[in-house]
Amino acid sequence: MPEEQIELDPVVVVARITTLEMLVRQMMVVQLRMLAERGHIELTPAYVQSLANAYSEKVDESTIIDSNSADVNYAFKANVLHQLERFFDEIAAHIRAHP
Repeated sequence: MPEEQIELDPVVVVARITTLEMLVRQMMVVQLRMLAERGHIELTPAYVQSLANAYSEKVDESTIIDSNSADVNYAFKANVLHQLERFFDEIAAHIRAHP
């Protein structure tokens, strides 16, 4: 029996990833606003930056990917850190635009 081949439409894949990123970012904003409304945090761009730093430290300390190649491990971690930075920068920009 021939092996079935699955082809992924790159446009659909990127659209789904983008949608998930937007959803997660919006959920994070809602959660942060709820914490601020309840007086648990002071929601400022500086607070968002402190969260970004905490996440980055955890990523830097962790073994996200267990590859025998130091280059692969480094490239993967660098990509994750870059994505986290972009994620939190967008949240901070949203907080500035919509205090």
